[in-house]
Amino acid sequence: MRVTNKMLVTNSLANLNRGLERMQHLSGRLAAGKKIMFPSDDPIGTGNVLRMCKGLEETRQYVANTDYGIGMLMAIDGAFTDLTSILQRARELAVYGANGTLPEDSLYALAKEVNELIDHAVKDANSTYAGTYIFGGQETSAPPYSAEVDGDGNITAVNAEYTSTEGMTVEVGPGSQLEISLPGSVVFDGDDGVFKVLIDLRDKLRNGDTEGISSESIGKLDKVISELLRYQAEVGAKTKRLETTKSRLEGLDINLQTLISKTEDIDVAEAIMHFKMQENAYRLALDTTARIIQPTLMDFLR
Repeated sequence: MRVTNKMLVTNSLANLNRGLERMQHLSGRLAAGKKIMFPSDDPIGTGNVLRMCKGLEETRQYVANTDYGIGMLMAIDGAFTDLTSILQRARELAVYGANGTLPEDSLYALAKEVNELIDHAVKDANSTYAGTYIFGGQETSAPPYSAEVDGDGNITAVNAEYTSTEGMTVEVGPGSQLEISLPGSVVFDGDDGVFKVLIDLRDKLRNGDTEGISSESIGKLDKVISELLRYQAEVGAKTKRLETTKSRLEGLDINLQTLISKTEDIDVAEAIMHFKMQENAYRLALDTTARIIQPTLMDFLR
C-alpha cells in the first residue's frame, strides 16, 4: 500500500486528538474529584451509587423523623412534669383543706389557688411543639381544650374541642413506625381526669366539704398523679428508643457516604500518575509526529 504524506498527517493528527481527549477526560475527573463522570465510565458502579444515594436520602429522612419525634416526646415530658407539679400542689392544698378547723375565708383562698392551677393545667393541655398541639392526637392544628368560665372567673368545665383518640406516628425505618404523641383523652378527660378532679376539689373547698376532700379528692389526686407518672415513664421509654434508633441511622448514614465515596470518588495519587503518563505519551506523540512529517520540496521553493 502506498503511503502518502497526507495519510501520515491525517493519522498523526488523529492520534494526537485521541491523546488530547484522554488528557481532557483525566483532567476533568481530577478537577471534579470523581472517577465516574458519566454512566458509561462504570455502568455497574453508577447503578450501585444510585442505589446507595437513594438509601442515603431515605436514611436522612428517617433521622429527621426521629429528631421530630424526640422533640415531640420531650415536649410531652415537659408538660407532664409541669402537670405533676400542679397536681402535687393541689394535693397539698387538699390536705390543708381537709383540716376541719380552717375558717371559711381560708378555704375560699385555697379554692382560688386551685382555680389558678386549673387554668395552668388547661394551658399545659394546649401545649405546642413546632406549631403542633401535642395533646390533640391527630388533630394538631387547633387547641384541643377550651375552658368555660363563670362570672366570678371560676373555670366550671373544660371541653375537648379538637381531639382524637389516635396519636401521631413517625416512620423510623422501612415499615417501622412509632407513636410519638399521647392523646389528651387518656390524661385530661373523664371523671378521673385531671380537669374533673381539680374542679371537684375547688368546688369542695368553696363549699367547705372537708369530709369529701378527705375521703374522695385526696385519693383521686393520688390516682391521677400515679397515672401521670406511668404515662411519663412510657414517654421516656419511647424517647430512649428513638435516640437509639437515631444513633443507628446516623451510623448507617456514615457507612453509606463511605461506600459512595469509595465507588465514585477518584484516587488522586493514581489519577495524577495516569495523567502524567498520558501527558508523556502525548509529548512523545508530538515528537514522533514532527519526525514523521518530513519537509517536502515545497518547503525549499519558498
